[in-house]
Amino acid sequence: MNTLAIQRVEAQDLPRLREFAERTFREAWQAQNDPAHFEAYCREHFTPERFAFEMANPLSEFYFAWRENALAAYLKLNIGQLPGASAQLDQPLWVGKPVHIERVYVDTPWQGQGLGEHLLAFAEARARSIGATWLWLSVWQKAPRAIQFYEKNGFSCFGTETFWVGADPQPDWIMRKAVS
Repeated sequence: MNTLAIQRVEAQDLPRLREFAERTFREAWQAQNDPAHFEAYCREHFTPERFAFEMANPLSEFYFAWRENALAAYLKLNIGQLPGASAQLDQPLWVGKPVHIERVYVDTPWQGQGLGEHLLAFAEARARSIGATWLWLSVWQKAPRAIQFYEKNGFSCFGTETFWVGADPQPDWIMRKAVS
């Protein structure tokens, strides 16, 4: 297996990031969603302007993961971001600085090869390097394979929030992991 190279996404990579993000999102979730709501979500969230805005946030970081000179995955981290006000938390948040893993997507040809685990380990190392004490993410409650993947990698549920796909409210689990 070739080495996985993870690199920070730069401004000139924005068109590639936007295209890759939309394509992998569609591959992952389009079949499980109402087409009208799904297309509304994509029209709003995958514009060049939206990605430029997200990339300009100094507390957001995007990373590409390359294998065999091919773009295989991407990751988005939000430094210091807590779950939103709409989140219902089962227990109080840990004291300390969080890192939100907002997106981790592996392209279909590369799935099942451990890239997701590498990206989560990278996120934890990045969190540790900035003194963060915990990672968190949200995952659709109707995605049992994703939930099992995160549990296998040390995350546990601690609340719920609503993720809107167009006008369709979808319940997400909020999961967290202490940075070790």
